[in-house]
Amino acid sequence: MSTVATPVKQATGAAGSVEAHVWLLTRELVRTGHEVTVFGCQGAELPGGAELVATLPGPYADGGAPEDWHLCEWLNLCAAVERSGRFDVIHSHAYLWGMPLQAQAAAPMVHTLHVWPYQDAALLWRRHPGAVVTAPSAAQWAQYPDLRPTVVAHGLDAEQFPLGTGGGDYMCWLGRFIPGKGPLEAIKAARASGRDLVMAGPANDYFDRCIRPHVDGKRISYAGELNVPERDELLGGACVLLYPVTAPEPFGMVLAEAMLCGTPVAAIRVGAVPELVDEGVSGVTVESAGELAGAIDRAAALDRAGVRAAAVEKFSPERMAAASLRAYEEAVAGVAR
Repeated sequence: MSTVATPVKQATGAAGSVEAHVWLLTRELVRTGHEVTVFGCQGAELPGGAELVATLPGPYADGGAPEDWHLCEWLNLCAAVERSGRFDVIHSHAYLWGMPLQAQAAAPMVHTLHVWPYQDAALLWRRHPGAVVTAPSAAQWAQYPDLRPTVVAHGLDAEQFPLGTGGGDYMCWLGRFIPGKGPLEAIKAARASGRDLVMAGPANDYFDRCIRPHVDGKRISYAGELNVPERDELLGGACVLLYPVTAPEPFGMVLAEAMLCGTPVAAIRVGAVPELVDEGVSGVTVESAGELAGAIDRAAALDRAGVRAAAVEKFSPERMAAASLRAYEEAVAGVAR
């Protein structure tokens, strides 16, 4: 089988989460004997054996590429559809925008939405009820029970996440500083528990206004925006990852990354969290932010080797690729019918 994925930004393991996902999925498909073509920007680094079709000279607003990211996505997606006669199936990661193009494509399509679905996404899918959609969690589309995706949990390469000792005697919080990620809730839980908290992520206006006043360099510290080795060091040294998100997310990559480092999580049971965390094995989940402090000691007491073992099984790249292939086969069979 030949497959094609359609990210725009540079598809490397060090890029954004969607690009890293496509890179790893491509590697696993090539390993199992499939031909994979990735439509992306010039200079994208792909696993050995994969083909790149460079549709843009660089990422958004770089190297002559358009500044409008919507336009970049559309140019990339349309390029894949234009050449679709070469492929057995097209896997589009450009939201659900490829659905109206299925009639013009010479190959069946699979679609993946990497964000929490909005009403228009559901309306678009309902206009194309035969579309094959994969989702990183069952929770992503649970609010629309008439829409049933194929669940394909994100895979991560366990070898890239060393088992940490948790000897730093601190908790950590990583992410974008926005209210829905719960940074203030993390600070409150840390203070209530009496444990130190290290926060990391790119500073922004919300951080300067709402978070920085709480940073004292002792009980609450700010580590800045981290590169990959720094992230792994922080995760591996933490006794617990706090994940107090209040807005549901379709996956939660930092949860998987922490657990692969052996770091248990204390999280609010929202969005995909119950699917990612094995209760009492890789973490402890609660219903509200007010209960989070009480979960910290229970999470910290979990066996780190057991945390990692559960994560290695749940987020294996092999499992991700096998589930994706089932979706491809479904799409091909649907066109055949």
